[in-house]
Amino acid sequence: MVNSMTGQGRAVALIKPEGLCLTVEVHSLNHRYLEVSVKLPDQLAGYEEKIKQVIKENLNRGSVSVAVHLEESNGKQLVLTPAVLDDFLRLLKELRKRVSVSEEITPELLFRIPGLIKEEPRDVETAKLWEYTKRLVARAVKDLIRMRRAEGRNLEKDLRGRLKVINSNLSAIKRRIPGRIKEKRRKLLELLEEMKIEPDRNRLLQEVLYFSERFDIHEECVRLSNHIKLFRETLDEPKSNGRRLNFITQEMMKETNTIGSKANDTAITHFVISIKEEVEKIREQVQNVE
Repeated sequence: MVNSMTGQGRAVALIKPEGLCLTVEVHSLNHRYLEVSVKLPDQLAGYEEKIKQVIKENLNRGSVSVAVHLEESNGKQLVLTPAVLDDFLRLLKELRKRVSVSEEITPELLFRIPGLIKEEPRDVETAKLWEYTKRLVARAVKDLIRMRRAEGRNLEKDLRGRLKVINSNLSAIKRRIPGRIKEKRRKLLELLEEMKIEPDRNRLLQEVLYFSERFDIHEECVRLSNHIKLFRETLDEPKSNGRRLNFITQEMMKETNTIGSKANDTAITHFVISIKEEVEKIREQVQNVE
């Protein structure tokens, strides 16, 4: 199985009766290890480590950022300022002593008093807010994992396709190996014939054996084939393992380079170039595998 390290998740809830909208967003990018950053409103400042623990329990790799937003869903609450009201009533009482005032105190009059009624954020108990946040973080992480898995399926399909291309080129190289020895022998005979030298059978055999030993790539082909097999087995495992895939890819490139340096054959070199192109594309892709 392959999971991508790129994705995002989101969960929203309305806290009643306070009328607060709570939103949790989780984003992840590729990273060598698991790195978590958390941004919280002041009311949840003490819960950063608990949120990080939730992430660590669900994800293995990636640069993960968690953002919690708390907003007023139906506006701020209106609050009476008692000190302002007391001052107003005191002044009104003094005014009535000095001047005859018959007007009654009406709501319209009160609303015109500066500072008597003001807007304030709606309060919610921290424990209640944390219970909502904890559930939303779990939902957002699930949403993130679904996206990472979906992208992972596309990655896996691409990787398996490239492995097929590599295997096809490797098979072509294996088929070419016996022909290299025959071709080397033929060229030696042609050279001796051009130089009008009678070939020494034993000497000719030694030259062909020397060539076959020095430029033998059989072991490298076997190792590369085994690496391809191990890569596929890792893809089939129930848990995504990007680190192992990355290591296998490095070994595949190493064997491919050795085959290219020892080939001494134009046809094999062409196959090697095709393999290296695919291995390099695989190397780029596995950087984003969890």
